[in-house]
Order: sequence, then structure tokens, then C-alpha cells
Amino acid sequence: MTNQLMTKQVTLLLTTVRRRQRQSVEARVAHLGLSSQQFWILEALYRQGMCSLGEILATLPMDQPTASRVLAVLHGRALVRAASDTSDRRRRCLRLTASGMRLGQRCAAIASEIRTAITGGFSHKELAALHDYLDRMVANLERLGTVAPSALRVEGSLSLPTSRSLQPSPSKPRPHSPSKREDRGGGNRLAKAHPGDSKRAAL
Repeated sequence: MTNQLMTKQVTLLLTTVRRRQRQSVEARVAHLGLSSQQFWILEALYRQGMCSLGEILATLPMDQPTASRVLAVLHGRALVRAASDTSDRRRRCLRLTASGMRLGQRCAAIASEIRTAITGGFSHKELAALHDYLDRMVANLERLGTVAPSALRVEGSLSLPTSRSLQPSPSKPRPHSPSKREDRGGGNRLAKAHPGDSKRAAL
């Protein structure tokens, strides 16, 4: 198997692991009325206690707009509420309500079950090696994010049309040609002209 094919298989396996994990979570929390994203935020808040949104995002593969939408839903269900930090009142923090704590406890137990199942049968040495490999993959992607994408031009290939080339070219005005009616009209006028007009014009 070539390196290119092995790389393709590795990325496919990583995608499969993420999909199977989401499916496992959804199957266990569907009766609780939670989505996979709501589950992980509740679990993070239960595990960390009162914390800021940035501290939550540091432990979850979720962007800020998505997390804000999920938290809005959880706040509407009276599971999460915002509070001021006692040490810095300018800092807004998030914490679970009493009902959120009860639900967060159940989420923490489910998360522990799923994490244990994912790494089941791995030795400590294998887990350390896997952690190192995945950490290197993350570093590779972070470096890729700082590099400007190269131009999509391959030697010997057809270049894609630009938006300017796709715009219709301005149409040129067609030369005016007299219609048949105009020809007939002109001929009639010439026929009715007096024969002596041309001689008078010459004088």
C-alpha cells in the first residue's frame, strides 16, 4: 500500500471514529432530549464547574458561534445560567442550575463510558503512541492553516474560466440596412420626381 493510499485510509478512519462517537452519544441521550453538542457542553460544565465560554471551548472541538447557539437553548431550558465571577465582576461565567447539575451528572457518566469504550484494549504504551500521533496531526493541520493556499493551476491542465471571462461581451451595433419598405418608398419618390429637376440642379 502506497503512502498516499495509507494517508487516505487514516483520514477516513478518523472521520469514522468521530461519526461513531456522535452516534453513540445520540443513542444514549435521545430520551433526555439532548443533542450531541448540548451533551458535551453540559458534561464540560459539570466537570469544570463555573467557567467562561472560552474555557469550555478549550476542551471541546466547537467554534464560538455554535457554542453560543447551544448555550442559548440550554439557558432557555433552565439548565445553564450566566453569573459574574466573584473575583472579577467584569468576567461573565457559566454555571449549571440545579436541574442542569442532575442532568450533567448523567452526561458525565455517559461520557466516561464512551471514552473508555473508544480506547478499550489499548495498553498504556499504545495509548501514549496514539496520543503522540494525533498530536502531530493536529500540529500539521495548524501549520497548514497558517500557509496561504497555492493557486489552483496545474501544468498541462485546463485553466478554469474567470468570472470576467464568463460575462457576455458587449454587442456591436449592426450596420443599418434599409428595409424593403424603405426601398420601395425611395423608389416611388424617385419615380415621381420631375425629369427636368436634375437639369435645374445642374444649372
